[in-house]
Amino acid sequence: MPAGTSIVDISHLRLLVHQRPVASASEEIVRSHGDDLDDLREALREHFAPLGGYCEVGNDLHSVTIGSAETRLRPRLDGHSWHVDLFHAGWLNSPYSGVPAEYRQQVADYVDRAHELDEGCLQESDLREAAGQGGAPAVERLVRDHRDVLDQHYAALDDLIDELADPENQRLFPWARELVYSEVQTHHMRREWLGSAALGYLCGGSAGHRPDTVFGGVRYDFRRGSVDLARPVPDEPEEEVVKV
Repeated sequence: MPAGTSIVDISHLRLLVHQRPVASASEEIVRSHGDDLDDLREALREHFAPLGGYCEVGNDLHSVTIGSAETRLRPRLDGHSWHVDLFHAGWLNSPYSGVPAEYRQQVADYVDRAHELDEGCLQESDLREAAGQGGAPAVERLVRDHRDVLDQHYAALDDLIDELADPENQRLFPWARELVYSEVQTHHMRREWLGSAALGYLCGGSAGHRPDTVFGGVRYDFRRGSVDLARPVPDEPEEEVVKV
């Protein structure tokens, strides 16, 4: 669990999954149920019933539902009880729906890592607000913080691509191409917003309209190869989207 995550004791709900009590929950998942612990208990009973729709991801159990996040049970340090939190991806949703069971752990590790690094897109107004509160040093700190987060996200992407490359040919597995493409697009979007915000703040202009999505001429290089953010024309093979 990330440092600083608030924990709610739910042992009094007396809920068992695989003969282990569900002893604690993240504050986030409790809030997602409107702070209604009875509602959370019923959801856990439904998700993790003996014939329920859940899957194993390493030592964890994940619900499998149509939604943007899954309910996750993780073993507590005592090894005899569960902690419940949110996993910020949906195994039935693109681009995660094609992940084979044996690679869910690697993808889940990346999703957790990327979620902790998600600080949104920096805007010029954020820099002006920082300047109003702490002057130029505050602006510099904010820009550096977002830059450092982008560097860490790039490193997480590099590790993900390394994990999802076929050891026989050093290229991404076909099922991983859409997933990697989507994650690199997200990284590129946040990087572009950072640059645009800094340019707008320092120079008083936007350098034209910021595109919603940047396509042509953008390539990111990783240890295993390159990810080209230019979509192929229809008659090109899909494997050329991600040249890894």
